[in-house]
Amino acid sequence: MKKIIALFIPLTLALTACVSTGTATNTTGTTGSQSATQQLGTAALKIAINTKCTTELNNTPAWQTATRLMTDTQKQNIQSEICGCVSEKAPQSVTAVDLATAAIDPAARNTIVSNAVTKTINACVAEAVQ
Repeated sequence: MKKIIALFIPLTLALTACVSTGTATNTTGTTGSQSATQQLGTAALKIAINTKCTTELNNTPAWQTATRLMTDTQKQNIQSEICGCVSEKAPQSVTAVDLATAAIDPAARNTIVSNAVTKTINACVAEAVQ
């Protein structure tokens, strides 16, 4: 998985020269833009976050205890719900500067992903339990 991400980010940067920035108007009438490169970077980040979430969840003693009596299917469904939530919410806490840094520095990428997962996993677990 890390190899895919490591190959995906340089490809994303290479495609930057070929892509124009799109502009959209939201419901409040303000204008925001996100380039295709940022969208691809966010997609790659979501994959890394989902992988990190799964690892963190499986290594948490509370998760191991809570899922001890569940079937594998039940455990996987809840894990998918939690990590899907984390994958959607965590990139919101990552800045464009963080995305650029993550594309260049693998150590920074790991730190950024870890911080994003840490900030959102508890909220997503609480949502899944309710």
